[in-house]
Amino acid sequence: MSRSSQAKLILENDLFKECLVTLKKNYSDALFEQTGVNDNHAREKLWLAYQVLGKVENHFKEILETGKLAQKQLADFHKQGKKF
Repeated sequence: MSRSSQAKLILENDLFKECLVTLKKNYSDALFEQTGVNDNHAREKLWLAYQVLGKVENHFKEILETGKLAQKQLADFHKQGKKF
């Protein structure tokens, strides 16, 4: 649950959110506006960078959701009178 709290802080951090938006825009602009028809290598690198950025964001979201689930399960155990 501690990791979940940390992930939440990161995902809600204005600087982190700004970085994600800026990098996604930069990568997509470069991909669609700055590469030519025969520039396969550059397009592949930009596409990969964009995808990795999304995976980093999703990883933080998964940590957050896993923590929420663990917290709910722990609360359910306590409601049932079980000790962990």
